[in-house]
Parts: sequence; structure tokens; C-alpha cells
Amino acid sequence: MNKKIQYLAVGGLLVAVDILCARFLYFYTPGNIARISMQFLPNALSGLILGPIWGAVVCVCGDIVGMLLNSGGLVFTPLITMVCAVRGVLYGLVLHKRKVNILRCILATGLVIAIADLGMMPVALMINYASNWSLMFVGRLILLVAIPIYGGILFVVARALERAGIIRRF
Repeated sequence: MNKKIQYLAVGGLLVAVDILCARFLYFYTPGNIARISMQFLPNALSGLILGPIWGAVVCVCGDIVGMLLNSGGLVFTPLITMVCAVRGVLYGLVLHKRKVNILRCILATGLVIAIADLGMMPVALMINYASNWSLMFVGRLILLVAIPIYGGILFVVARALERAGIIRRF
């Protein structure tokens, strides 16, 4: 099968899972500062399986299509879409074509949370919604607890995909 068709098929599947996780299977931290969901998993798998560029494309498509389907009263914001692209790129840079181990998975999730979720997202929210940056940042610090949890979940799923031979195909 043509590689581009494989990438489109896997990317489309991961976009669908991204939308499902981000728009329907989530909860907010107290004060509605940070959303906790399994969205990290399709984002990470897109970077792991498809690489940084396709990872960014999958994350951006998930954000845009998800916003069109279920915005939750929010409007489309390019800055937040850019944060989504950075997530896909970071996961791809750390995980793609590398041996999957627990430290690499924790490193990938840690970088994404530090750079995208704690660094870029509060700035994007501050600019788009005229909110207080320090409130957004401090409220999102709870995501630091998610680093080992997300890393562990990613490791288990990535190892299962590795054993099934799915990662090797790409």
C-alpha cells in the first residue's frame, strides 16, 4: 500500500480519537483552568508513528475539526491551534523512530506539558480571552502530576503497538 495512503488513514483515525478524547471524555480542574483528558494519547501516537510533521498535522486537524463539531461555546483561536501543532512536533521529535522506553515516554510528555501546556497555552489564553497569565499558569501546574501518569500510559500503549508490529510499518 502507498505510504501516503497509510499515513492519511492512520492520521484520520488518530484525529477521530483525538476529537473523541478532547471533546467528550474530559474533566476540568477546579476553577476550570486546565482540562484533563486522554487527548495526549492520540497526539503522542501521531508523533510516535507518523513523525513530527504528520504529528503536527494530526493535532491541528483534531483541534480544528473538534472545534467545528463541539466548540463548548468557545471560538476558534489560531494561537491554541499552534500549541496543538507544537504538541505533535515535540512528540514526533522525541519518539519517532526511536526505541520506546519509559524514560523516553516520560520525557516526551514532560516536554509537551512544560513547553506547550505550561509555557504556550497560558499565553494563548491570556491573549485570546484577556485572562490573567499568572492565574492561568498557576492553575495549570497541576498538569505536572500528569507527567508520570501520561508517560506510563503512553509507554504501555506504545509497547503494545510495538509488539503488534504497527510501529515498524512506518
